[in-house]
Amino acid sequence: MCFRSLSEEAEGSGSDKPSGLNKDPAFQALMDELRLQKSSGFAVHPKLEKLKTLVVHHFGQRLRDDGDTNAGERPDDTRAMVFVTFREAVDEIVDFLNQESPLLRVTKFIGQGIDRKGNKGLAQREQLDVSFYS
Repeated sequence: MCFRSLSEEAEGSGSDKPSGLNKDPAFQALMDELRLQKSSGFAVHPKLEKLKTLVVHHFGQRLRDDGDTNAGERPDDTRAMVFVTFREAVDEIVDFLNQESPLLRVTKFIGQGIDRKGNKGLAQREQLDVSFYS
């Protein structure tokens, strides 16, 4: 569960009276620390840094080898797909990798299912548009 979900859940009780986790001083101290870190900027997770390194290296290598490509192959003829377990992570990964624009053109690609919050994934037609025209 991400920080946003936790904080919304803790604050979303709808009343001024604390209940559940909000009564726990340890939880309140944790939430205060997380709010402080969020305002000053979270450190990037090492897995995100490694992902960016791998993807940038892959596409950077394709640009370097531009003159040596096979017949009919262009540097932008390659794509990469990152699979994640939690949908909440998709937007964070897309935003993080888009920092390397224009080298990377990152688009989120989510299956058709509906998550717990009722957010729908991409319809089959939208999936085709993303995979062929991005």
